Amino acid sequence: MKLPRRLFLSLLLAPAFTARAAEPSLEEKAAQLLIVSADAADISAATAAARAGLGGVQLQWGSYSLEETRRLTETLQASATGYPPLFIAVDYEGGSVYVPTTLGLLELPTNMMLGAAADENNTATLFYLAGKELRRAGINMAFGPVLDINTNPKNPIIGIRSLGSDPLAASRLGNAIINGLKAAEVIPVAKHFPGHGAASQDSHKTLPEISVSTAELAATHLIPFKAAAAIGIPAIMTAHIRYTALDPDNPATLSKAVLAGLLKRDLGFDGLVVTDSLDMRAITSRKKIHKAAAAALKAGADVLLIGKGNFRAAVKEIAAQVRSGAINETRLNDAYHRVLAAKRGAGLFSPPEAPSPFDKAYLEITRDLSRRGLTLLKGPGLLPLPRNKKIAVIIFAPPRFAANAIHLYRTLLENGYSASQYLFDIGVDAGDLKRVKRAAEAADVLVLGSFQWAGAQNASQREAITALLASGKPAVLLSLMNPYDLAGYPQAPCALALYGMTAPSMAAAGEALSGTLKPGGRLPVSLPK
Repeated sequence: MKLPRRLFLSLLLAPAFTARAAEPSLEEKAAQLLIVSADAADISAATAAARAGLGGVQLQWGSYSLEETRRLTETLQASATGYPPLFIAVDYEGGSVYVPTTLGLLELPTNMMLGAAADENNTATLFYLAGKELRRAGINMAFGPVLDINTNPKNPIIGIRSLGSDPLAASRLGNAIINGLKAAEVIPVAKHFPGHGAASQDSHKTLPEISVSTAELAATHLIPFKAAAAIGIPAIMTAHIRYTALDPDNPATLSKAVLAGLLKRDLGFDGLVVTDSLDMRAITSRKKIHKAAAAALKAGADVLLIGKGNFRAAVKEIAAQVRSGAINETRLNDAYHRVLAAKRGAGLFSPPEAPSPFDKAYLEITRDLSRRGLTLLKGPGLLPLPRNKKIAVIIFAPPRFAANAIHLYRTLLENGYSASQYLFDIGVDAGDLKRVKRAAEAADVLVLGSFQWAGAQNASQREAITALLASGKPAVLLSLMNPYDLAGYPQAPCALALYGMTAPSMAAAGEALSGTLKPGGRLPVSLPK
């Protein structure tokens, strides 16, 4: 009888690993701590590293099917034969962080949409079902949930990735996500410890510094991480941010005071400490990637994300520092055994589930949460829109969201409206501005979509929307992404927050405009006056 390929691979893998020497070399232990990034276009470096004992691979987003993702993960796992199974990780935090349809996975609501819906039960169920789909694709680790409390409206990188600005509400929803993923045997990695929400700079580009006091950290930013640790979160990711009150010299990722001290000793966290990717400028502006990997391990990190960094150089550096005494061998052994324990705990040594059709039941939950989270900030008297008027739906958004935008327009048409839709990029040039104004002139009612990712809004988009609001026509402003953009349009007579330009959120907005849905979400952050 011919065994299914995936079952054959798993049966082949387990005995091959257990037959290895009882005590791996320093290099083999170091290799197990490393995760490299790869995409479908070229996995040669990742497979070569897997054949040399690599610990895991982070899949970069790419537009291919779920079946193609599964074949890719099988190829990677087969390359690791003779070593423990790989962590296969993705940045799976939901919403519009990535382009829709990537890896063949369906869209989740954004975290801020989940915060607005405030439904713990449906959130846990959603992530359980989503986690089952991840496992069927061969993915066993999710870099999420984001537990950063977004206290800075101008935060350039968190925004709608945050569950909100209320630490207790974020803790409840964060734990719901964690429990859902754990039930599906996916390893959740909460991020970014000890909190990225007060940052005013992007750690992908530079090293941010946060000067909040230890009291404020404890009262706000640490609360969701403490709650996650209390329910047994298996892994927490570090932040490439310097917290001057904790360590005036080092970013958290490289700080013994933050990792070994605050996280492990003070908070009692006993799981995996995972670094954010060490190829970000916050780190590479200070250290080479292989040197940073060794420094993070010494500080208390257990899993070291090196992105496209040199795997062999990192292995060599860690082993050399252990041999020289710069890194205590006990620290290496501790990290190595934590990695193996996490892999066993997530069932990586067990035969994978056989492929089977997935009913994608979480689609209905996603729709429900998007409807519950939709938030009406002002102007209830303008809803529903009159059916005897011509409506112009004018959306400003990157072109990759065009397919999602259509769901609002389609919902209006299905409810009997005479509507036209126009999609413009967020960078509005003089020619676009003329076309925007012509579209508005032909309509009686305007529905305007504002797309703001983080704190700084595109000036030309803001100019165009301001001009349209000044036309005097009835208008509904849709905050498509970050609700902080609403503060820039106090003159808008009616405003709805969607918290992410997903297909379900756009459909929910269409239902609110047509009167088939009464928005019931609550704003999960405080808007600047």
